[in-house]
Amino acid sequence: MNAIETEGLCKYFREKKALDNLNLEVPKGIIFGYLGPNGAGKTTTIRVFLNLVKPTKGTAYILGEDIRESRNYLRKIGFLPDVPNFYNFFTAREFLSFIADITDIENPKKRIEEILELVGLKNEKGRIGTYSRGMKQRLGLAQALLPDPELLILDEPTSSLDPQGRKEVLDLIHSLKDNKTIFFSTHILTDVERICDRIGILKEGRLLLEDDIENIKKRYRRRRILIEVDDLKRFSERIKETLKPNSIEVKNNSIIIEVLEIYNTLKEIPQIIVQENLLLEKLEVLEPSLEDIFLEVTNAT
Repeated sequence: MNAIETEGLCKYFREKKALDNLNLEVPKGIIFGYLGPNGAGKTTTIRVFLNLVKPTKGTAYILGEDIRESRNYLRKIGFLPDVPNFYNFFTAREFLSFIADITDIENPKKRIEEILELVGLKNEKGRIGTYSRGMKQRLGLAQALLPDPELLILDEPTSSLDPQGRKEVLDLIHSLKDNKTIFFSTHILTDVERICDRIGILKEGRLLLEDDIENIKKRYRRRRILIEVDDLKRFSERIKETLKPNSIEVKNNSIIIEVLEIYNTLKEIPQIIVQENLLLEKLEVLEPSLEDIFLEVTNAT
């Protein structure tokens, strides 16, 4: 069963198509990365899921419920907006106690302590107004996790964080993977590559690509090899003559070649190095990064 499934989902704002025939599937129990440049429609998608705006056409099924017919599923969702807001005069415990009161959390004191420990704020006694941006993101996650939701929706959870804060939040999100489905919207590709199982790439409201990350990397894999030797000029001349690569790129102290058949090429390269009496410093088969794939997919449309 999918945690999220959309069928021909469209959202128009006058003439602008914020979402255009979106057909998306997010299986249960994974971290799903929802990618796209700013203005692609990521936040609009989330607002539709949360019943904050109505779709123009089509629908979405969240945890098996049609969003046009029910709002009960919202009780099973935890949500972190891109910029969470708090009452700055509260402490973390006071704020979560307030949230527990209005959302009818069972055994709230015990639950609050569990969540504060989980997000690393158990020993924090200060007022929220004194918190760093990273601490506020942690508190936002605590609020989203308080009702123990089945589905966690995170809108740009690492935006504007410094590298240390981003690492802390990503580690925390990844630690939740075994117990929840996480829908993770961002434009920071390295974050997605680090923690997500499956991705969807959105541009101008249209879904361009959706699959497991490993499958996507296999699909967009190029037969590219990076080689570093002590005499690049002599080596590149021999490579052109012997291997006849599809392309050859000299970059800094290395050569990157793209070939039709990688297995035999990897056997021939050491032979050439020995014949030319060169020193091999590095030999690496290059895998496409998520950034490479993202740029290829979005620039092709």
